[in-house]
Order: sequence, then C-alpha cells, then structure tokens
Amino acid sequence: MEQVVSFLFNHRQALFSKSQFSFGARPSMFLLGALIVALALLAYFVYAVPAVRLALRWRVALIALRCALVAVILFCVMRPVIVVPSVIPQSSYASVLMDDSASMKLTDDGSHTRLETVKQLMSANSPFYSALADKFKLRSYKFSTTADRVQNASELSGSGDQTNLTSALDQASRESAGLPMSGVIVISDGANNGGASDDDRSSSLSTTLASLRSRGLPVFVIGVGPDSLEGDVELVRATAPRRALTGSPVTSELLIRASGARKSVTVDLSEDNHVIRTQEVPVQGDATTVARVTFMPSSPGLHRYTLTARPPSDDPIPDNNAQELVIDVVDWKPKVLYIEGEPRWEYSKLRESVAEEKNIQFVSVLRSADGKFYRQGIENADELVNGFPKSEEELFKYDALIIGSIEATFFTFDQLKAVEQFVSRRGGTLVALGGAKSFNAGGYGATPLADLLPIYLSGSKETPPETQTFKAAPADRGRDHPAARLVDQPDANAKAWEQMPAITLPEIISETKPGASIILEARSTKERNQVRPLLVEERYGRGKTMALLASDTWRWRMMLEFKDKSFETFWRNLLRYTVESAPRPVEASTERSFYGTGEQMRIRAEVADEKFTRITDAAVSAHVTTPSGRAVDVPMKQSVEGGFEGYAGAFRPEEDGLYRVEVTARRAGSKQTALLAPAQTSFIVGPLNREAREAAQNRELLKRIASETGGGYYTAAQTDKLIEDITHKEGAGSIRVPYDLWDMPINFLLIVGLAAGEWFIRKRKGLA
Repeated sequence: MEQVVSFLFNHRQALFSKSQFSFGARPSMFLLGALIVALALLAYFVYAVPAVRLALRWRVALIALRCALVAVILFCVMRPVIVVPSVIPQSSYASVLMDDSASMKLTDDGSHTRLETVKQLMSANSPFYSALADKFKLRSYKFSTTADRVQNASELSGSGDQTNLTSALDQASRESAGLPMSGVIVISDGANNGGASDDDRSSSLSTTLASLRSRGLPVFVIGVGPDSLEGDVELVRATAPRRALTGSPVTSELLIRASGARKSVTVDLSEDNHVIRTQEVPVQGDATTVARVTFMPSSPGLHRYTLTARPPSDDPIPDNNAQELVIDVVDWKPKVLYIEGEPRWEYSKLRESVAEEKNIQFVSVLRSADGKFYRQGIENADELVNGFPKSEEELFKYDALIIGSIEATFFTFDQLKAVEQFVSRRGGTLVALGGAKSFNAGGYGATPLADLLPIYLSGSKETPPETQTFKAAPADRGRDHPAARLVDQPDANAKAWEQMPAITLPEIISETKPGASIILEARSTKERNQVRPLLVEERYGRGKTMALLASDTWRWRMMLEFKDKSFETFWRNLLRYTVESAPRPVEASTERSFYGTGEQMRIRAEVADEKFTRITDAAVSAHVTTPSGRAVDVPMKQSVEGGFEGYAGAFRPEEDGLYRVEVTARRAGSKQTALLAPAQTSFIVGPLNREAREAAQNRELLKRIASETGGGYYTAAQTDKLIEDITHKEGAGSIRVPYDLWDMPINFLLIVGLAAGEWFIRKRKGLA
C-alpha cells in the first residue's frame, strides 16, 4: 500500500504529515468569476435545451464529471505545493548507537548474525551509511552496559554481557549537549536487561525518554532479530519459598516460554547436583506456560536447586533453559494454638491427624465446662491455664491460631484486639472453623474479627436444610494451593477430591471480601449450580486469615478406607501452610536468590521485639560467608528504599557459588546492649546469561522509544524510509523546501478518468 501511495502522489505518506500545503500561483478574481459563469452556463444548457431528452440523474452525473474535471485542471494550474522541512547537508549531527551485546551474535536466519546485519548497514559502502554520512556529521557509539565512541562498525564484537539502553541514550544525550542535533539512531534487538529491577529499568527509561522529548531529540530505531525464536525453549522464571519446614513438600512455580509447534517440555529438578525429579510439562507453541513442580527436600539445611527445561536438539539458545534456587530447610517447630468451645468430632479427629506430625508443636484447648479447660500439647502447667492468652506477648509466642466453635463472648474485647494484632503486626495466621457457635451464629459480626476474616458476616445466621450436603472441590484459584493438594499430579488430585465424602455447612455464607481467594468450594450434591465458599483466604497486614466453613471434615476420615490418608494430608498441609511464612523477630532476606558475579546487591533485615514492634534504634550487621569460606562483615543502616522498611546493607559478591548470611541485631538499652536472636539467609552468585534470555526482538520496547521521542521504528529493509524521515524532521540545521504537486500521477489519472467517464456516458446516450 505504501508503494502505491508513493507512486500516485510522488512522495511517501509520511512526508505529507510533516508538510504545510499552499499554492504557488494565485488566480485573479476575474479568472475565478469567469470560471463560475462558465460552469453556470454549462448547467443552463444541459438542463434547459429541450432537444436533449435525458433523465435527471444522467444530467447531474454529466455536470458533476465536467465540474470535477475543471476543478482538477484548475488545481494543477494553481501550482499546488507542500512545504517540508529538510536538513541542510553537514549542518547538524546525528548519533548512531549500535548494540554490541552478546545477543547480537545470535544467528537468526541460519547464516547471518544480528551483529553482521549491523555491520552491513554501517559499512562504508552501504547505501544507508552513505546517505547518512552525506547529510549528517555522525557520532558513532557501541553500547552494552555503557556506551563507547567508535570510529566505525568494525569495532563491534558482541561481547557485552548485558544491555542498558537507558544508559546508552543518556550518554549520547549528555555528550551531544550544545550541538545542533537532528536525532539519534539506535540499531538494536531491544534487549534492556542492565541495571536494577524491571520496574526500576522502566522508570529510568521513562525519565530518559521524557528528557529527550523535551530537548526535541527524536530517536529513530532499527530493530534487528525476529519477534520469536523458532524452536527455542526458555525457562523464564522459577520461584519457590526461600524457607521450608523439614518434611514439608515445596512447590516451585515455573514460567516456560516455548516457540514453534512444541507440545511438551521435560523439566529436571536437581538438588545439590543430583536429579531428584523429572516432570513432563505440556506447553503451547509461541506462548508462555505456568507449571509447578512439587518436591520434598532431602534433609534440613541449605540446598541448592537447579530447574532445567531440558533443551531439545534443535534449541537455538541452550543457555536459557535453567534457573537456580536456594532453599533453607529449617528444623524448627512452629507453634499452633487451637481453641475449641465444645467437645466434637472435628476436634478429636483434627488432633489425631497431627499426632504423627513431628515438625509442628500443636497446642489445643478444649472447654469442657464453664471455666474448665482440657489442655493438650502444653509445655508447662501454667500455659493457657485460663483457656486463652491474656496478653499480646503470650499470644505472639504462637505462629498460627485456630478458633473453633466457640462464641465471641468467651473472649474479652482486648483478647479479640490481640488476635487482630497477632495477624496484622506479628504476621501470624488465623484459621476460623465452622460450627454451631462460629461466624454469625457465634456473634462475631460486631467484633474486631469481622474485619479480620476473609468473608462478610451479616450478623444473622442463614441455616441450610438439614438434608443438604456438599462436595468439596478446589476452586479455580485454589488448584495449586498447598491446602488443596492431596496428591502431586493435577489430574490425580482432582479425582482424589471427587472421592472425598460429602460434608455439611452449619450456615451459608456466600459473600467473600474483594481481596480474598476461594481455595475450596462446596458444591451442592442436589442442586448442580449451587456453589458456596468452603475454604477462603486473605492477606491481612503481615499475616493472613482463613475461614473453613464446614464443621465436619472429620467425615473425610471416618467415611473413607483406613488406608486412605486424605484427611491427614489435608490438615497437615493446611497447618504447615499457616506457619511456614510466619516471621520471627529478626528476619534476614535478599531481593533475589541469584545474582550475577560482581553485581551489587542488598542484604535486608527486619528487626522487632517480642511484641513484634519494629525497632528503629538497633545496631545491625550482616556476617557474610563466601563460597571459599572468607568472612565479610556488612554494616546495615535504616532504609526505606524500594518499598522496603527496615535495615539494609550493600554488598558486591566477586566469587561464584553459595553465600551464607547471618544477621545480628543489638538493641541499645539504658545500661546495656541486648542481643536479639540472629537470622539467616543465603543467595547464589554465578553467570546470569542475561543476553540469552528473552532474546527475541523486543519490538514493543523499541516502538515505545521511537513513539515517545517523536522518532520512528524501522526494520533493516526500511532504512530508506528512515533516511527520508530524519532528513525531513524539523530541527537544528533544517530549512523549509517546497515540493510541486501539480505533476503527481494521480492528477493525470483523474483528468483522463473524468474525461473518459463523461465521453462514455454521452456516447451511450447518443450525445456524442
């Protein structure tokens, strides 16, 4: 279409958008008056001559054709022109930024690399380079991490291990300050992986583009490389909890990008260089797939895990198939407190389900009569002697809290507020169970727990029919939730839930809060379309809350075969999930688990007292042990950078391997300094292979750069358009040049077409 427009109008469409229209010759009023009289006489004779017997529509058509013909001729006689800005040769500068990162050495068509394409474009005998050099004084750069001036493209080597487009544009802009600039030309595949996080890179780029736009400095981009890499399999991301309980299954979430017609990818999981699991993952060609791999760490301690999307033989980039993680498998026993208001099957079977759980300290309190409590799992005779902790400090010793069927009036207002603080400030988990005295029936609608729970409490109890039963099933957002996983394989897990016995709901609660997620849903066994929330979860402050609306999950134990352990699996998974992320007073972390060699990173720490109130006057330091065993102390200071509030210290690792970090915190007292419990974290250092990841052309980013600066995007085959656009961009060293329009082929075609059309009608009607 572009070629057709250029042929008919003698110029590209883009040229017209930059132009101003005018006439080179202005006719006198006498000539215009004579033309109007002539057209009026023509109309009079066509309509008034009686000898001409012609239908009105044909008379109108002939008049229109004749008037249009005269108008086109008059248009040409008046010498129409467009006035377009055009650069004066060698009066201004243009900066050329050539991508010199490792991704430019990729072969896209089987014979030429992207770097060779750049060198061909910028070679001395290239038409593109010759046209640029004729019109502009060129300032050439190669760039990867930073930009460096070069004499010509022969200095490109494709050796950069990362690409920082923002830094390159900034440097070219700074060094051209004060010079008459017509624009910046960038030749790249669009990789922009240097610097900090994705959000920081995007923010920095936006600032740079705004600066270029304010200077009136357009960026013209030549994109090289294909939009997708045929046959490539890339493991884009792998995530997993940084900490896990001994004996707990761990789930890693993978993001796999596969190009081509591939239907599945084999994923290998290695623990400390030993393959412990292999899983086939179905994928869709030219799309990203989210997959999950569940595994059991072999032992307590730090473990290094490698996930590899096994590359096929024809994979063009085998270096982007693996991701590494480090997980600290801790052998500590978090505490769970379960308080129940009445003896019932749910209480006894729940306790039985965790009887063999060695990694959780399960403490339960059963109210047997007013003021009398049956306590199990306590450490001493004074623990929970009044049934429930009376202070925040006492409650905060637990990591999770389960409230069963017990009325709200059992608790004092201060105790209910302490529960709210237990979740929001301490970071614990609250699980509320269904029962005869739970939720609305227990009078919780007007208590602080109403704000805490992930469901809305109306204050009035809606009871389903006694005969109505429900089958539990994972909801859409709960299929991969630990609490909904009875077995590892998704298909087998769905079947396992189908075989679970039906349960009942003491009351119907249908409305969940906006931020809540339904993990399990209750599907009526009688009414097919009746679905209710069963297990609901929501984040609240530093912790989370869950509501399990059934009161008889014990049926999953009593009504299944003895060897079926689904009930035990459900409760163990749920309890482990409630405590695995519970914070301790001192927490250490890093922003990522994997860093590049020599990349600056931050060690972070959150410090609180026994009531989990943040401490801001602590003396905090990190003790780093390198892979070779060398010890490095990193001082840490108060920080609120990047949305993190706590203590942070900068560290630049130079060795590849596993780093161990221990953070210690001392709080200054009136007479002495108290040492708080230390915290540990770890991270891995090695080659990042940034240039092998997302190696297809980032056309969207390149177009954004061009659009936001007033430039343009081009392929390597469209460089002639780039020359025309930058030449006719108004700016430093440009003048306005007129271009005639009277000799456009479209004018000749219109004159011939209109005259031929009039003659044809007259011939058919016997008038010629």
